[in-house]
Amino acid sequence: MQFDANKLVTVLDKLLSSSIRYEMRGMVGKVRPLTRRVSDIRQLDCSGFVEYVIYHGTTDNVNLPSGSVTQRSKIASDASHTVADYLKEAELRDDIVRIGFRDTIAKRDETGAVMRDSAGNSLKDQVGHVWLVINGSTYESTSKGGRGKGPKSLKWDERKSDADHFYKLGAAPGFGRIQLGHWLERELEPLTSLF
Repeated sequence: MQFDANKLVTVLDKLLSSSIRYEMRGMVGKVRPLTRRVSDIRQLDCSGFVEYVIYHGTTDNVNLPSGSVTQRSKIASDASHTVADYLKEAELRDDIVRIGFRDTIAKRDETGAVMRDSAGNSLKDQVGHVWLVINGSTYESTSKGGRGKGPKSLKWDERKSDADHFYKLGAAPGFGRIQLGHWLERELEPLTSLF
């Protein structure tokens, strides 16, 4: 995957500064069409966030299908995405975009049978999740800290027990430098009126 670091920083900045809710119900947490502006998005789930960021942060607007299980299958079957070690690589500051997945685990009764709700859907002990990791930080839409604000960036080690699968997606050369430049611009903007 070819990332455009400037586009990647820009889309992440816009999502992280938005008031988009975390919502996970079918297509509710997905963006359609993917060309939609961040200001027009009301809710995102984890896979919808990753799909949107990859679409807007890659040079060729790569469309990674939504759904964390589908995304993991697609990434795992593509030889250009190598398996990575979360504990060794997530904290690296090397401008490499990585992706982590947590498995869905069905709730089981004492006999080992999958437990189901009244509609016949399997109950979950753990819901699947997907997030991006760049330079020691996660980028994700999560209910962690409340559903009112989905897009968040966490320290890499807040997800170390969740990383059942981890892959390198590709390089985003200059990501850290560009991100620092965006941050400085935001911090210094209030001071420009003084001159």
